[in-house]
Amino acid sequence: MSRPPEDILLEITGLKTYFFTEEGVVKAIESVDLVVYKSETLGLVGESGSGKSVTALSILGIVPDPPGKILSGQVVFHGQDLRKLSDADMRKIRGNQIAMIFQDPMTSLNPVFTVGDQISEAIMLHQKVTKKEAREKSIKIMSLVGIPSADERVDNYPFEFSGGMRQRVMIAMALSCNPELLIADEPSTSLDVTIQAQILELLKATSEEFDMSIILITHDMGVIAEMCDRVAVMYAGYICEVGDIMLIYKNPFHPYTRGLLGAIPRPDAEREDLQIIRGSIPNLINPPSACRFHPRCDYMMHELCEIVLPELVELEPGHIVRCHLYTEEGKAWMQERGEKKEISKMPKAVTTI
Repeated sequence: MSRPPEDILLEITGLKTYFFTEEGVVKAIESVDLVVYKSETLGLVGESGSGKSVTALSILGIVPDPPGKILSGQVVFHGQDLRKLSDADMRKIRGNQIAMIFQDPMTSLNPVFTVGDQISEAIMLHQKVTKKEAREKSIKIMSLVGIPSADERVDNYPFEFSGGMRQRVMIAMALSCNPELLIADEPSTSLDVTIQAQILELLKATSEEFDMSIILITHDMGVIAEMCDRVAVMYAGYICEVGDIMLIYKNPFHPYTRGLLGAIPRPDAEREDLQIIRGSIPNLINPPSACRFHPRCDYMMHELCEIVLPELVELEPGHIVRCHLYTEEGKAWMQERGEKKEISKMPKAVTTI
């Protein structure tokens, strides 16, 4: 269900980000329109190469330049377009009001500084506290995220922590200034299953305690079902479908969303219940025309999906999809040819998630 405009924390409109490389122009983000509400967890899901991480970097304005460049779009946070702010003003927001947990904690942490120094640095940058007060707050936040003997481990270096503990350090650093929005980019990907569950549970608990919104980036639809209030499905630089978690899982409209859900293995599923999405993510230096999913889509309308990019259509309150199966152009195409393309019924194994 859609929420009132005053609940909007972040609104992205028409975001476009390219990378200019020697091989050619990588059209990583072609058009992203997205809303994040206060105190919600929004899942951003899609295969590797869909543009999820680039979207996160674009929000914070930290796309590496060169070769990357944000060409157009608005990123409005608290009614202010972040793209119009100076570098100095953006530095006041990064890590303070909007924080990010990166995919690999080992490469994100500086190996020559203690974890306490690195957490304290973020605190002192945004808050008027002494070095001693910053250290005390670092110990407190480390304890909060489940690091044992935090008063001793605050002086350890990143290599002295396990992968799960390094990820907890990254979460502590992100939470140190009580951000309103946390972007978690695959926060549990490199961890074993038990630690993954602990990290995800930690994120859920801290989001409630800090009354914080989260953008959770992942390719795991199971994690999305467990963690998120809403989900945005992304493919090759476009948002395909957005909706409340129960709407998407019970009645997904886009063929790509249905493919992702249909490929989830379940203990009670029959072999024939599992689906596959043929093909793979395209090369974004030379992506397919119009709807970038059409070469892999079982419902493609020739001469329409290849030429005309479908608009985002709201089919029910809070449930938006980008597909010609639901546009006026698509309905006219089917009527002219006497064809009726209907989305197949989802397997039982999926609808019971």
